[in-house]
Amino acid sequence: MKISQSLCASCKGSRRLCGRPVCPILLRLRSHVEVSDRVSGRIIYGDSPPSALVGEWGYPRVRVGPSVVPLIRNGASIYDDPERWWGNLQLEDIIRLRSTQVYSFFTTRVWRLSENRLLESVREISLSSRPVYTEAELSKPPRLRLWFDGVLAPVGPTGRAKSLKVDNPHVPRRVDQLVSDVDAKARVATVELYNAGVSVYHIVRLLQAGLLGVRVERRLVPTRWAITAVDSMLGDELKRKVRYYKELGSPLLFYTDYIGNHYEILLLPGVYMLEVVEVWLPRSVWVKGERPYVVSNVETLHTKGFKIMDGGHYAMRLPILEYLHRIRRQATVLAVREIRPEYYAPVGCWQIRESVRNALKGEPEKPETIEEALELMSGRLKTGSELIAKASSIARRYGRQRRLTDY
Repeated sequence: MKISQSLCASCKGSRRLCGRPVCPILLRLRSHVEVSDRVSGRIIYGDSPPSALVGEWGYPRVRVGPSVVPLIRNGASIYDDPERWWGNLQLEDIIRLRSTQVYSFFTTRVWRLSENRLLESVREISLSSRPVYTEAELSKPPRLRLWFDGVLAPVGPTGRAKSLKVDNPHVPRRVDQLVSDVDAKARVATVELYNAGVSVYHIVRLLQAGLLGVRVERRLVPTRWAITAVDSMLGDELKRKVRYYKELGSPLLFYTDYIGNHYEILLLPGVYMLEVVEVWLPRSVWVKGERPYVVSNVETLHTKGFKIMDGGHYAMRLPILEYLHRIRRQATVLAVREIRPEYYAPVGCWQIRESVRNALKGEPEKPETIEEALELMSGRLKTGSELIAKASSIARRYGRQRRLTDY
């Protein structure tokens, strides 16, 4: 949600004229004051969680660099660990953690992977599965950057790097093998790493740093693109397996809440189909008006019907397919995300992925029909189930067309 400068100037964070419970600008400024006490001039030293960022503006000439937690040793991993954040940290905690990292960047072209010493340091950090001690010399003291994003986690103070020094990273054996395999395509390497237990977030770091794929095709990949690409490639691989499983026997309904986002995941007997319905309530981030904004994306085994192509759909699809693969079933899935006013600042699509994962770890409700499932959902959704029934093609059509197996 973009707020006019005149409104912010009139409010000054005290009257909450934008309707948000906390002013995100003031929250970030407070975090900047905290980090400024730990930053001495142009030399930044501490651990990188590990964390790195590749920008997309100006592509193919992009900004690249690591994020460093100043003066922190042996505890920096929590600063970039969505799997540990979920359920343990609130929105303010996540923003504060991310805002106290210093992003030290430099500019390079995406294909110049062996001509830049700074890039070599970033790639070493990306390889590591543990925090890496990093020392960065900046051309100027870091400046505050107020940057929230729907896909990326928040970014804190930034500064242009003149030099980077890193200690020896801890590189898992399977990561080292596939990074060294310059004949394996990026898709193959991504799936192999995932099957070996490497986290999605580590794979994203490798892909964005140009460490995966055939040698002549390796490029730096903007972080936003890398996140969606990894979710897409892994989801496609799981979908190829799920399509051969038996259909789910009876409906299952899962739900969860986290930092102003409510999720309902309804699994119905049938061939694989996924419909994601997002409902953005008034006064939630990105919504100015007084009416909810609703968007629906549908995909089947062979087709996709995206109205809006974004990383949120793929971030939700991956854990759903992980669950179907785990129980060895395919299903028709209606996934609902309701974004509420409490979600006043976007912190990235990791919270979508982890929320759905954790919802599917819980004990499901077992409604007998889709009508009963919608009634159960209605008690938890602030918009009720009527809006979902109107927006969802699955809710409107499921069970109305008879199949050959019915005879």
